[in-house]
Amino acid sequence: MEQRQTSPTTPSVQPHNTPAQLWIGREEQLVERVHHHLQQFFCSQRGCSNCTTCRQIIEDQHHAVRWFCPEKYYTTDTIADLFQAISFTLEESQHFFFVLKRADFLTASCANMLLKPIEEPPPGYRFILLAQRLEPVLPTIRSRCTVTVHQSSTDTAADHTLFAACATTRPVDPSDFLKTLDQSKINERETVELLDKLLAHWSNHYTAACSSGNEQHQAILQRIIATIEAALEQPPMPGSCKIFWKNLFLHIKACVTHA
Repeated sequence: MEQRQTSPTTPSVQPHNTPAQLWIGREEQLVERVHHHLQQFFCSQRGCSNCTTCRQIIEDQHHAVRWFCPEKYYTTDTIADLFQAISFTLEESQHFFFVLKRADFLTASCANMLLKPIEEPPPGYRFILLAQRLEPVLPTIRSRCTVTVHQSSTDTAADHTLFAACATTRPVDPSDFLKTLDQSKINERETVELLDKLLAHWSNHYTAACSSGNEQHQAILQRIIATIEAALEQPPMPGSCKIFWKNLFLHIKACVTHA
């Protein structure tokens, strides 16, 4: 016998034709966009922000939306509720959204479990996957989603307190850097974003050095760029950001002093 949802959910707008969306950008901004999207979808006034439906969506309490966010990486236990929820057959007028934050933290085993539901979900079910960067999201997931990159309106990474210390060839007192690091409370996701900005920063400097013909400076910048690229290939594991940035700072300064 088919299981049924007890509370029908009739949207005020029609859903996107693709059942799975992958949105790339800063997590805070993406969450706001999801809230706005869901308010327009479910609210009879297309997102008034004042009705019970809108308030429930903003508070992540709406009965037809299930949020997932792992503490570290996704595990089968993390997404177990998804498969339990999707076993319910929805009425024709019902819709249900799964929102997976940090989709770039999906392990291969979890991604494989999600392939069929994402590609061919039961009628009425929709997926919105959020990730800070596209590259770490497994290709099998990317290929089954409509990908949208949401650009940030402000470059907060360049304003990060650690950026200045790692974006200069001038001497930086290690004790000052350690104080800055302690105060920053940087996490794994912020680390990846900041590494991207540092890579772009040093790449721009390398281009300028090539134009000027300064071969010694070019060699220094090449070493710095290689150091950051290596850091991006092996970003910090949960809980290891502090030691990660200590080592990166020392490696960047070694690139300069060993010229």
